[in-house]
Amino acid sequence: MLMGAEGFYALNNPFQTNGPKWFCEKKWLGIEVPDMYLRLDLPGVGPDPDDVDVSVVDSKRVLIIKALAPCLNINDSSPRSYETYFRLDCHCCEISSVDNPQVTHGVLRLLVSTTPINIGGSPDDDIHSRLLRLDPDDQEPELSGQIVEPHLGLSEGPASAYEYKQLLGDSVYVRLDMPGVSDVDINVDTVNKRVDVVGEAPTVSHDSGGRSYSVAAHLGLGALITPPRVEHNVENGVVRLFIHPG
Repeated sequence: MLMGAEGFYALNNPFQTNGPKWFCEKKWLGIEVPDMYLRLDLPGVGPDPDDVDVSVVDSKRVLIIKALAPCLNINDSSPRSYETYFRLDCHCCEISSVDNPQVTHGVLRLLVSTTPINIGGSPDDDIHSRLLRLDPDDQEPELSGQIVEPHLGLSEGPASAYEYKQLLGDSVYVRLDMPGVSDVDINVDTVNKRVDVVGEAPTVSHDSGGRSYSVAAHLGLGALITPPRVEHNVENGVVRLFIHPG
Protein backbone atom coordinates (compact mmCIF):
# COMPACT_ATOMS: atom_id res chain seq x y z
CA MET A 1 0.00 0.00 0.00
CA LEU A 2 1.06 3.58 -0.58
CA MET A 3 2.36 5.49 2.42
CA GLY A 4 3.99 8.93 2.36
CA ALA A 5 6.87 10.16 4.46
CA GLU A 6 4.47 11.53 7.08
CA GLY A 7 2.39 8.37 7.19
CA PHE A 8 -1.04 7.59 5.80
CA TYR A 9 -2.87 10.37 3.97
CA ALA A 10 -6.07 9.59 5.87
CA LEU A 11 -6.38 7.87 9.23
CA ASN A 12 -9.68 6.26 8.25
CA ASN A 13 -8.44 4.34 5.18
CA PRO A 14 -4.87 3.21 4.39
CA PHE A 15 -5.56 3.30 0.65
CA GLN A 16 -6.94 6.84 0.33
CA THR A 17 -4.54 9.23 -1.40
CA ASN A 18 -6.66 12.33 -2.02
CA GLY A 19 -9.92 14.05 -1.13
CA PRO A 20 -11.96 14.67 2.03
CA LYS A 21 -10.75 12.67 5.00
CA TRP A 22 -12.46 10.73 7.75
CA PHE A 23 -15.38 8.32 7.74
CA CYS A 24 -18.00 11.03 7.70
CA GLU A 25 -18.75 14.54 6.55
CA LYS A 26 -21.33 16.83 8.12
CA LYS A 27 -22.22 20.35 7.06
CA TRP A 28 -25.04 22.87 7.10
CA LEU A 29 -26.46 23.75 3.70
CA GLY A 30 -27.89 27.13 4.60
CA ILE A 31 -28.56 29.66 7.32
CA GLU A 32 -32.10 30.84 6.56
CA VAL A 33 -33.22 27.20 6.32
CA PRO A 34 -30.56 25.33 8.30
CA ASP A 35 -30.72 21.89 6.72
CA MET A 36 -27.83 19.51 7.22
CA TYR A 37 -26.04 17.12 4.87
CA LEU A 38 -24.44 13.91 6.11
CA ARG A 39 -22.05 11.56 4.34
CA LEU A 40 -21.07 8.35 6.12
CA ASP A 41 -18.82 5.61 4.74
CA LEU A 42 -20.37 2.16 5.23
CA PRO A 43 -18.20 -0.14 3.09
CA GLY A 44 -19.99 -3.36 2.28
CA VAL A 45 -23.50 -1.98 2.88
CA GLY A 46 -25.73 -2.20 -0.17
CA PRO A 47 -28.68 -0.17 -1.47
CA ASP A 48 -31.34 -2.43 0.10
CA PRO A 49 -33.31 -0.17 2.47
CA ASP A 50 -33.76 -3.11 4.85
CA ASP A 51 -30.00 -3.06 5.54
CA VAL A 52 -30.04 0.51 6.90
CA ASP A 53 -32.04 2.01 9.74
CA VAL A 54 -32.02 5.74 10.53
CA SER A 55 -33.96 6.96 13.54
CA VAL A 56 -34.32 10.21 15.49
CA VAL A 57 -34.18 10.03 19.28
CA ASP A 58 -36.89 11.66 21.40
CA SER A 59 -34.82 14.83 21.96
CA LYS A 60 -34.92 15.45 18.17
CA ARG A 61 -31.25 16.40 18.29
CA VAL A 62 -29.57 13.04 17.57
CA LEU A 63 -29.70 10.59 14.67
CA ILE A 64 -29.00 6.90 15.27
CA ILE A 65 -27.73 4.99 12.22
CA LYS A 66 -27.52 1.20 12.04
CA ALA A 67 -26.46 -0.81 8.99
CA LEU A 68 -25.51 -4.33 7.95
CA ALA A 69 -22.84 -5.35 5.43
CA PRO A 70 -23.45 -9.02 4.57
CA CYS A 71 -20.81 -11.43 3.34
CA LEU A 72 -20.87 -11.37 -0.46
CA ASN A 73 -18.16 -13.96 -0.91
CA ILE A 74 -17.44 -17.23 0.89
CA ASN A 75 -13.93 -15.96 1.62
CA ASP A 76 -15.16 -12.96 3.63
CA SER A 77 -14.39 -13.70 7.27
CA SER A 78 -17.76 -12.47 8.59
CA PRO A 79 -20.51 -9.89 8.04
CA ARG A 80 -20.06 -6.37 9.40
CA SER A 81 -22.50 -4.32 11.45
CA TYR A 82 -22.38 -0.56 11.96
CA GLU A 83 -23.98 1.57 14.63
CA THR A 84 -23.21 5.24 15.13
CA TYR A 85 -24.89 8.58 15.81
CA PHE A 86 -24.84 12.22 14.72
CA ARG A 87 -25.69 15.10 17.04
CA LEU A 88 -26.66 18.64 16.01
CA ASP A 89 -23.79 21.07 16.58
CA CYS A 90 -26.01 23.98 17.56
CA HIS A 91 -28.47 24.33 20.43
CA CYS A 92 -31.02 26.38 18.52
CA CYS A 93 -32.52 23.72 16.20
CA GLU A 94 -34.13 20.33 16.31
CA ILE A 95 -34.49 17.64 13.66
CA SER A 96 -37.85 17.84 11.91
CA SER A 97 -37.41 15.19 9.18
CA VAL A 98 -34.89 12.93 7.46
CA ASP A 99 -35.07 11.96 3.81
CA ASN A 100 -35.02 8.30 2.78
CA PRO A 101 -31.58 6.76 3.42
CA GLN A 102 -29.62 6.37 0.17
CA VAL A 103 -26.61 4.07 0.10
CA THR A 104 -24.54 4.11 -3.09
CA HIS A 105 -21.28 2.19 -3.45
CA GLY A 106 -20.94 1.79 0.30
CA VAL A 107 -21.64 5.45 1.16
CA LEU A 108 -24.73 6.69 3.02
CA ARG A 109 -25.89 10.22 2.21
CA LEU A 110 -28.68 11.99 4.06
CA LEU A 111 -30.45 15.34 4.00
CA VAL A 112 -31.67 16.29 7.45
CA SER A 113 -34.24 19.07 7.83
CA THR A 114 -34.22 21.11 11.02
CA THR A 115 -36.45 23.75 12.56
CA PRO A 116 -35.49 26.55 14.97
CA ILE A 117 -36.31 26.24 18.65
CA ASN A 118 -37.43 29.59 20.01
CA ILE A 119 -35.97 29.37 23.49
CA GLY A 120 -34.84 32.85 24.42
CA GLY A 121 -32.96 33.64 21.26
CA SER A 122 -32.51 33.40 17.52
CA PRO A 123 -30.80 30.58 15.58
CA ASP A 124 -27.06 30.36 16.14
CA ASP A 125 -25.99 31.85 12.79
CA ASP A 126 -22.33 31.72 13.81
CA ILE A 127 -22.28 27.94 14.06
CA HIS A 128 -24.40 27.55 10.93
CA SER A 129 -22.18 29.86 8.87
CA ARG A 130 -18.95 28.23 10.05
CA LEU A 131 -20.25 24.82 9.04
CA LEU A 132 -21.96 26.05 5.88
CA ARG A 133 -19.08 24.96 3.66
CA LEU A 134 -16.22 22.55 4.16
CA ASP A 135 -13.13 23.46 2.15
CA PRO A 136 -12.09 20.45 0.01
CA ASP A 137 -8.57 21.91 -0.20
CA ASP A 138 -8.15 21.72 3.58
CA GLN A 139 -5.85 18.77 4.07
CA GLU A 140 -6.65 18.41 7.79
CA PRO A 141 -3.18 17.30 8.94
CA GLU A 142 -4.55 16.01 12.24
CA LEU A 143 -6.33 13.28 10.26
CA SER A 144 -3.05 11.99 8.78
CA GLY A 145 -0.45 9.88 10.54
CA GLN A 146 1.21 6.54 11.04
CA ILE A 147 -1.72 4.64 12.54
CA VAL A 148 -4.99 3.80 10.79
CA GLU A 149 -8.10 4.13 12.97
CA PRO A 150 -10.78 1.41 12.80
CA HIS A 151 -14.20 2.56 11.65
CA LEU A 152 -15.70 4.29 14.69
CA GLY A 153 -19.17 3.05 13.84
CA LEU A 154 -18.23 -0.61 13.41
CA SER A 155 -19.99 -2.69 16.06
CA GLU A 156 -19.28 -6.19 14.74
CA GLY A 157 -17.01 -7.82 12.15
CA PRO A 158 -13.46 -7.26 10.85
CA ALA A 159 -12.18 -3.77 11.69
CA SER A 160 -9.47 -3.64 9.05
CA ALA A 161 -10.02 -2.03 5.65
CA TYR A 162 -8.62 -5.16 4.01
CA GLU A 163 -8.50 -8.94 4.31
CA TYR A 164 -5.98 -11.38 2.90
CA LYS A 165 -6.57 -15.11 2.56
CA GLN A 166 -4.43 -17.84 1.02
CA LEU A 167 -6.47 -20.14 -1.21
CA LEU A 168 -5.82 -23.53 -2.78
CA GLY A 169 -3.26 -23.73 -5.56
CA ASP A 170 -1.24 -20.72 -4.35
CA SER A 171 -4.10 -18.36 -5.21
CA VAL A 172 -4.87 -15.39 -2.98
CA TYR A 173 -8.08 -13.58 -1.99
CA VAL A 174 -7.92 -9.89 -1.05
CA ARG A 175 -10.70 -7.58 0.16
CA LEU A 176 -10.11 -3.81 -0.06
CA ASP A 177 -12.48 -1.13 1.26
CA MET A 178 -12.80 1.79 -1.17
CA PRO A 179 -16.11 3.47 -0.29
CA GLY A 180 -17.61 5.47 -3.13
CA VAL A 181 -15.82 3.47 -5.85
CA SER A 182 -17.88 1.60 -8.45
CA ASP A 183 -16.94 -1.07 -10.98
CA VAL A 184 -16.40 1.60 -13.66
CA ASP A 185 -14.07 3.66 -11.46
CA ILE A 186 -11.45 0.96 -10.81
CA ASN A 187 -8.24 0.00 -12.59
CA VAL A 188 -6.26 -3.18 -11.81
CA ASP A 189 -2.82 -3.85 -13.32
CA THR A 190 -0.14 -6.47 -12.71
CA VAL A 191 3.60 -5.76 -12.78
CA ASN A 192 5.77 -8.81 -12.07
CA LYS A 193 4.70 -9.94 -8.58
CA ARG A 194 2.84 -6.72 -7.81
CA VAL A 195 -0.85 -5.94 -8.29
CA ASP A 196 -1.72 -2.23 -8.55
CA VAL A 197 -5.28 -1.14 -7.77
CA VAL A 198 -6.43 2.45 -8.34
CA GLY A 199 -9.98 3.63 -7.61
CA GLU A 200 -11.75 6.96 -8.00
CA ALA A 201 -14.83 7.94 -5.98
CA PRO A 202 -16.50 10.91 -7.71
CA THR A 203 -18.15 13.83 -5.95
CA VAL A 204 -21.83 13.09 -5.31
CA SER A 205 -24.55 15.40 -4.03
CA HIS A 206 -23.11 17.85 -1.47
CA ASP A 207 -19.77 16.05 -0.95
CA SER A 208 -16.97 18.56 -0.51
CA GLY A 209 -14.91 16.63 -3.08
CA GLY A 210 -14.13 13.29 -4.70
CA ARG A 211 -11.66 10.77 -3.32
CA SER A 212 -8.83 8.70 -4.76
CA TYR A 213 -7.52 5.33 -3.59
CA SER A 214 -4.39 3.41 -4.53
CA VAL A 215 -2.71 0.25 -3.31
CA ALA A 216 0.25 -1.77 -4.52
CA ALA A 217 0.05 -5.36 -3.27
CA HIS A 218 3.38 -7.21 -3.30
CA LEU A 219 2.72 -10.92 -3.50
CA GLY A 220 4.69 -13.89 -2.27
CA LEU A 221 3.60 -16.34 -4.92
CA GLY A 222 6.93 -18.06 -5.36
CA ALA A 223 9.15 -17.90 -8.44
CA LEU A 224 6.71 -16.62 -11.03
CA ILE A 225 7.69 -16.84 -14.67
CA THR A 226 4.71 -14.81 -15.86
CA PRO A 227 2.70 -12.11 -14.04
CA PRO A 228 -0.22 -13.37 -11.91
CA ARG A 229 -3.72 -13.60 -13.32
CA VAL A 230 -6.15 -11.34 -11.48
CA GLU A 231 -9.94 -11.41 -11.32
CA HIS A 232 -11.74 -8.61 -9.53
CA ASN A 233 -15.17 -7.28 -8.75
CA VAL A 234 -16.44 -4.16 -7.02
CA GLU A 235 -19.64 -4.10 -5.01
CA ASN A 236 -20.89 -1.72 -2.33
CA GLY A 237 -17.59 0.14 -2.11
CA VAL A 238 -15.56 -3.05 -1.61
CA VAL A 239 -12.99 -4.36 -4.11
CA ARG A 240 -12.41 -8.12 -4.11
CA LEU A 241 -9.40 -9.60 -5.85
CA PHE A 242 -8.71 -13.22 -6.77
CA ILE A 243 -5.04 -13.50 -7.64
CA HIS A 244 -3.81 -16.68 -9.33
CA PRO A 245 -0.26 -17.71 -10.33
CA GLY A 246 0.41 -16.95 -13.97
